[in-house]
Amino acid sequence: MLDTLQRLASWMRPAAPLLGILGLALLLLCGGLILFARGATGDQLLLPAIAALVWCLCGYVFIHAFQQVPAFPDAELRGWRRLARLFARAWHWLLALVFLGTTIGALTITNHIIGEALS
Repeated sequence: MLDTLQRLASWMRPAAPLLGILGLALLLLCGGLILFARGATGDQLLLPAIAALVWCLCGYVFIHAFQQVPAFPDAELRGWRRLARLFARAWHWLLALVFLGTTIGALTITNHIIGEALS
């Protein structure tokens, strides 16, 4: 599964600069709306901007976290090097679980924001 995530992150890698720039722009937009917007118009723009910011952040972190996953240790690899490689893979598995939870949270937030916008 980690190899599949690495291939997906490598395929998505050209989008990383765009996600970073868009995320920064959305962060500035959210900050500006919080500080300077008054009334319902600012509130209507703030929730979708937050959702888009969360998705940009998820995509950017995914690309950078999974673009270099260490390979499973060979039979020839022994001692501390094998243990270090196993710990690095375990760390990436933990990152995959955290990313799964973050994605589910982002889906939930997006669902609530769409529900609010449509009601």
